[in-house]
Amino acid sequence: MFPKKIWLIAVIAALFMTACGSETKKKPKLDRSLIGAEMEFGRRAAEFDLWREAIFRWEKVVQADPQNAAATNNLAIAYESVGDYERAKDLYEKARDLDEDSREIRKNYKRFVSFYKRHQRQIEREERAEERRKNPPSEEEESKNETGGL
Repeated sequence: MFPKKIWLIAVIAALFMTACGSETKKKPKLDRSLIGAEMEFGRRAAEFDLWREAIFRWEKVVQADPQNAAATNNLAIAYESVGDYERAKDLYEKARDLDEDSREIRKNYKRFVSFYKRHQRQIEREERAEERRKNPPSEEEESKNETGGL
């Protein structure tokens, strides 16, 4: 009788551990009407420059529906608006990949890339200026620059 109890406890423990181990983190599910409501709420928040609220709403939509190109595009716009350009860049690219045929997404991506390149060049100019300010050229280097390197 004693071995049967041990065997029964072992089986129950194994089943319990299997059940615990197989539990996966479930994505929050929103039905289509709630997704639409969250999209609209985010749009209205964005109209009033409440970008953090818009981000919150559109993130919920993307979590529930990762293939939602419109929500991903909206998120990219929102992150760009709050100055998180790296995140915006990633989201614009993802939105473009999700819906390559969308003229609006392509237009937004193209506009952002143009801005982003200018922004990166400005950062590089500022870094060079800061480096020159911290380490000014020696008198010898400065005289070479003034004479054209002769």
